[in-house]
Amino acid sequence: MSAVPLLDLTSVPTEQRLGQLLTALDGLSAGQSVTVRAPAQWDDLLPGMQAQRWGQYDWRPLFEGPDYSVVQLVRLQAGAANQTIPAFFTRDHHHCDALYAETENAANAGDTVRMAELCQQFLAAMTHHFRMEENGLFPAFENRTGMRQGPTMVMRSEHEQMRGLMRQMLQAAETADPDLMLKAGGTLLFVMQQHNVKEEQMLYPMSEMHLRPADTLLQEIQRL
Repeated sequence: MSAVPLLDLTSVPTEQRLGQLLTALDGLSAGQSVTVRAPAQWDDLLPGMQAQRWGQYDWRPLFEGPDYSVVQLVRLQAGAANQTIPAFFTRDHHHCDALYAETENAANAGDTVRMAELCQQFLAAMTHHFRMEENGLFPAFENRTGMRQGPTMVMRSEHEQMRGLMRQMLQAAETADPDLMLKAGGTLLFVMQQHNVKEEQMLYPMSEMHLRPADTLLQEIQRL
């Protein structure tokens, strides 16, 4: 597997960061990605990306720290100017699934250093996914439909179940315990698969039906 390029914006003047980020994205082919590191949060960059390249990229946080943050910027297929709720969130499911699979592979190989690194990325991706749903999609769906005791309530309950298993995975990463990683991760994978099917086959299509056009909502969600 080839290394993903790194764009380090931490020493780049503020007024030049967005231009360099856009140039990096425009240089990618569909499916290619670049890892981007920038000071603190992305308040000055993500709105610029949304204004100028919406529908052309996925934005995947890898690390959020007090001094700098890291995201993976992925180029999407051309012609996807308008995002849909099912496509947006299903792609994020696939991203989380891929990170889990890599974490599991490292645990099976006994590579505890790599296991810990990938586990941190997986947990960051899952936490971001939950935040986009719980603070963005779910409230919008509930406010539009009045359904507060329906599918979103079930999804929130399952998120809490998954968070407990994610804490066990974090413990496994911190103690270099591949057996605990595989045990907690295997249970989490089973819950995730059932959870994702419910969202992809029911909640996301329902949300698209009630909340279209979804571009403005999805841009707000992406900034969470």
